Amino acid sequence: MVWPGAGCTCSPLAKMMAPGFVLLAVTLLLIAAEVIRHHRYRFPAYGWLGFVLLAAAEALMFRGVESVATYFTAIAWTAYLLIADAAFFAIRGRSRLRNDPASAARMALLSIPLWLIFEAYNLRLVNWVYVGLPDSLAARWVGYAWAFATITPAILFTAELIESFGWWDRPARPLALSRATQNGCVALGAAFLALPLLLPRHVAPYTFGLVWLGFLFFLDPINFRLGLPALEADLAAGRRGRIFSLLLSGWTCGWLWEFWNYWAAAKWRYIFPMFQQYKIFEMPVPGYLGFPPFALECFVMYTSAAALLGWQKPATHSPERTRHGGAVRARTFVAFGLVAFLGACLWPGCARAAGLDLPPAAERGLNLLYSGQSEAALREFRQIETDQPAHPLGYLLEAEARWWQIYCEACEIKWNMVDAWNRPSLPADDAYFALTGKGAGLAEASIAKSDSAEMQFYAGMAYALRARLTGLRGERRATARAGVRARGHFLRCLELDPDMTDAYTGIGLYNYYVDTLSSIAKVLRFFMGIPGGDKKEGIRQLEIAAQRGTVTRAGARFYLAKNLRTYDLDYARSIEVMTPLVAEFPKNPIFQIILADTQDKLNHQQEAEAGFRAAASLPIADPACAARIQKVAAEALAALTKSAGTPQPQPPSPSLQQGNSR
Repeated sequence: MVWPGAGCTCSPLAKMMAPGFVLLAVTLLLIAAEVIRHHRYRFPAYGWLGFVLLAAAEALMFRGVESVATYFTAIAWTAYLLIADAAFFAIRGRSRLRNDPASAARMALLSIPLWLIFEAYNLRLVNWVYVGLPDSLAARWVGYAWAFATITPAILFTAELIESFGWWDRPARPLALSRATQNGCVALGAAFLALPLLLPRHVAPYTFGLVWLGFLFFLDPINFRLGLPALEADLAAGRRGRIFSLLLSGWTCGWLWEFWNYWAAAKWRYIFPMFQQYKIFEMPVPGYLGFPPFALECFVMYTSAAALLGWQKPATHSPERTRHGGAVRARTFVAFGLVAFLGACLWPGCARAAGLDLPPAAERGLNLLYSGQSEAALREFRQIETDQPAHPLGYLLEAEARWWQIYCEACEIKWNMVDAWNRPSLPADDAYFALTGKGAGLAEASIAKSDSAEMQFYAGMAYALRARLTGLRGERRATARAGVRARGHFLRCLELDPDMTDAYTGIGLYNYYVDTLSSIAKVLRFFMGIPGGDKKEGIRQLEIAAQRGTVTRAGARFYLAKNLRTYDLDYARSIEVMTPLVAEFPKNPIFQIILADTQDKLNHQQEAEAGFRAAASLPIADPACAARIQKVAAEALAALTKSAGTPQPQPPSPSLQQGNSR
């Protein structure tokens, strides 16, 4: 784990981190100063325990110690709750954990299903995904439950602490809402909650703001009529403290959530289709505006749910409760019943299957391909074409196998590095483009009938394969067009199924290369209307695919290692990424020779020599590939002793066509 800005490259994301640190630091310092100024009681021991727990978790997380790194978010928020509650006690002489731990436990317990409501919405809106999760399903659910249980307590504990500062103790002018306004708010809230579920899928991701406000408008008037704690009741009584405290609580917790999430090994990532290039931590900048109203909504939802369970008692003196309590209670129960049903139906495992379901021939073929047996792999892939002539998979896998043959035949030593840098167009390329065209046509025809994540992925794969070869041939515009179309399909794939991790390979390569373009190429990109990228984000996405992909797992690891070597000059990290791939597929000459070349850059002469000799000794069925590997290995071995201790020249930044092809 490195701090933003470390190293020689700074992405726009890293440059935007500084305001996040400043705003978070100012917010926390202000709260700390107010706690010190207003405290009248000794700070409890469990508060100091929270500080120790948080510091220890930070230290262990930055060292990559498991399971702290994976569960860091939940651990950090548990420590924070101890600190916030202790601070409140230091001011008021009482607190939830000290005086009513049962209410704190109920709040944490109820926080889980309340947050699952938002997760249910996200299954349709696809605004965020979780990455870096443990492989064990039980371990995942422990992490989910623990993290979700801290959400509502974090908001309400922080709001109580801020309200204890007394900033808004002076009464304000009462503001009473008419019955028509109340009814209008309920109707507006219902519309806000329904629209994201009713609008077309391509529009729905833009409507999550409605969910952040819908429960607030829908439930608070109902709570008021039932005589429950309500924001409307505060307005009517001229009290502003709870409302403003909740807003500031959302602001504070939002920055802490994103700050701690950014460093954690298991985290959430925002993928909604706006402002992805303007992030502070993991959150696009406008997203921070959603945290203050989210805090109001947390309070309202918790109040309603607690009342349904009998944990929150209505005020017995409320005339509104007497006149309308039964009907309103029934509507509240129905509303939460519908939402619970929505969550149960849409939660992962019930709504969709994740990832690609490959036939056995595809799995056998991929294993043969990455084991260096491309001809045997081609036989498997052609059998899929015969068995499923109307499905794009077989044609795309055949194109993938042909690509690795092309890559091998184009390898050469240039700028003191082994790679397939460029080559002219050849008549044999027509067969390759016919395969990618067939795959794209079948996938897009299927999408026209019924949109699916699987077919969106295959369409993106077809255009990405096309971009590889046009980029190798130096055809800039064709590569740009294919790359952009591939990106669009991969993004849509992830909208439909965030667990389709193979799509992260294409998105990751796009983000990496577009952000690594030369200055001139970036200017051309802007005038050509090509979307921007983020190299750091691309590396992370490739890491996800390398760990959890199906079709692209090996390819994602290969390109990640190669790019770390070629463009970041991070040879040690490249070797770390590439070594498991060579261990898994020791008979792949390309993997062997790229790893040996990277070892050479660190003057690991013994390892480099062994790798080049291993690549040259492998039996390769494709004669052109075999001849090329022999030639490159011989040249590398001849130059090996001369390169020892010599500074390595930096290759040029990718041109526009390289950015989408490699």
